[in-house]
Amino acid sequence: MELQLHSFEAGRRGKPDELETQIAHLIGAQFLEIDPNARFDLRVAGGHNHQQDKLEVRVSGEVSRNILEISGINDRIAGIVVHHYNKIHLTNLTADDFMIHITPKPQDVHLASNGAAGDSGNPIAVAYRHTPNNLPWERYLAVHFRNLLDIIYKNNGKVPPALAEASGIKYLEGLKADGKIDVDVLYQGARFHGIPDITIASEHETSLRVAELRRSLAHLVLTELKLIGEMHKINLGTPDITINGLGDWNQGGWKVDEGTREAKSYRDGFGSYGVAEDSFSGEDPSKPSGTGTFLARYISNQVVKQGISDFARVALSYKIGREEVGLNITTNGTGRWPQEEIESRVKGTIPLRIKDAIAILNLKSPSLYRKIAYGSDFFHDPKLPWNKHPQQHL
Repeated sequence: MELQLHSFEAGRRGKPDELETQIAHLIGAQFLEIDPNARFDLRVAGGHNHQQDKLEVRVSGEVSRNILEISGINDRIAGIVVHHYNKIHLTNLTADDFMIHITPKPQDVHLASNGAAGDSGNPIAVAYRHTPNNLPWERYLAVHFRNLLDIIYKNNGKVPPALAEASGIKYLEGLKADGKIDVDVLYQGARFHGIPDITIASEHETSLRVAELRRSLAHLVLTELKLIGEMHKINLGTPDITINGLGDWNQGGWKVDEGTREAKSYRDGFGSYGVAEDSFSGEDPSKPSGTGTFLARYISNQVVKQGISDFARVALSYKIGREEVGLNITTNGTGRWPQEEIESRVKGTIPLRIKDAIAILNLKSPSLYRKIAYGSDFFHDPKLPWNKHPQQHL
């Protein structure tokens, strides 16, 4: 069987387009707290105004009119931007250090019922039976290593105890908030075949020389990879690791880069498995891009967790004005049942409409939006409802 390459890139929490996805989702949480039926499709774009020497952020999109008419709502939005920026970059900036433009367009009140899909969409999600959190290895590892770098950065260079003991490296001081991790994984059908490459770009202080960053970080990553492999009883190999391939990187974030929450739509879903949806960060639950993807992920998890297949790719299809939802499930040859039977049992067990998915997964919860924003990923946390929700026997 031919080998197929899948890749995933996880941005550090201080990477501009990653930061903007978090802010968009936190603003969405605020709207849902005000009105659980709020409709919104937010756009957040950040940068730096060099003439004024201030960070410049634009918040736009479409929002339910009743939300925009609330007194002081713009101040609340601006407060979210400033607070979260400080949280991620470990700074103490005030609103005077920012130029924040808040210009969303109002949506009519009658659109705020969330009773039907807010758009057409073709969301896709996948699950593997024998992987951490049933995630593709490339996604799990990229987000895991991103989280590791962010933990070391937030803890003033202190390496987590288990990794410090195994690697002999207790500190990696000098990391900054921007960067990204890309992991390539080869599969043979649905079976893991190997990790050819891991590529890391990390902003760092001038006190941390790039040669030391490369040496220490490569050793930490390979040691952590070995620990993960031992935990899950799989040999993950020794991939080639490239760190800061262009050399020193001492200035990052909005001061040198522009971003937007729509810049990396693939980071929200399962792009290398065929999905071509919009970014669903900062969207309300009526949108099929996000809600449909969460439901597809929930279904794929049920299929593999119940032993029906070792791999499941679930594709849903939503059309404006139609109640019927299209469903396609493929198992890459690992299914214990015929495709038609799997799809029939899913349709007979799990409601597929957007409003049903909202109820099943509690998608109007502001706390869920905040959990996703702080985790900076939609699928890594096993406690998220599309991963943790009680199984429905198919």
